[in-house]
Amino acid sequence: MVSVLHLSDIHMGSGFTHGRMNPDTGMNTRLEDFVATLSRCIDRAIAEPADLVLFGGDAFPDATPPPLVQQAFAGQFRRLADAGIPTVLLVGNHDQHAQGQGGASLCIYRTLGVPGIVVGDRLATHCLATAGGPVQVVTLPWLTPSVLLTRPEMEGLSMAQVNEQLLDRLRVALEGEIRRLDPDVPTILLAHLMTDTATFGAEKFLAVGRGFNVPMALLARPCF
Repeated sequence: MVSVLHLSDIHMGSGFTHGRMNPDTGMNTRLEDFVATLSRCIDRAIAEPADLVLFGGDAFPDATPPPLVQQAFAGQFRRLADAGIPTVLLVGNHDQHAQGQGGASLCIYRTLGVPGIVVGDRLATHCLATAGGPVQVVTLPWLTPSVLLTRPEMEGLSMAQVNEQLLDRLRVALEGEIRRLDPDVPTILLAHLMTDTATFGAEKFLAVGRGFNVPMALLARPCF
């Protein structure tokens, strides 16, 4: 059996107006709250220990967090690398540039080649060796219609039609990933999205105009 710790949407570095400067550390107390809470998650992953850690996206409020905030985030996830626990960092909508391309705030981990850390900034299957056995993780980052809007064949189409085009392409691409899976290895779908069966919170209103609903019927497969 594989033990998995999942966390998501921490938005580290947001809400500084609710904090104050700590004269002893020079840090905003709000950021210290974020670090302390994330540290509890990492502590548990190491203490259990977890075989695999999955981060579901939205590490920061935007794609270009201040260096101090980046350092605080990296310091915690580096502990997982030091403990030899494989970790997947998925790209969410807040991790992308405004154009909906790239995971600027997370791709640095792939560039630096941090051991044991995988960045999920595209639809792909990652075969991971864990202490509990092999696991396949299919990453599905946040998708936006903007990836299609610049294509000539999209000219004149309504946003609903563009969304349908994107869903069609996702359906084909996801099916391709599924067909390549090893049926004897457990598979997890790690996605950052809005789906038609979800109960939405305030995030739905923050994402208006930049995302679309993915039907649960497209995602709920026996292989996951």
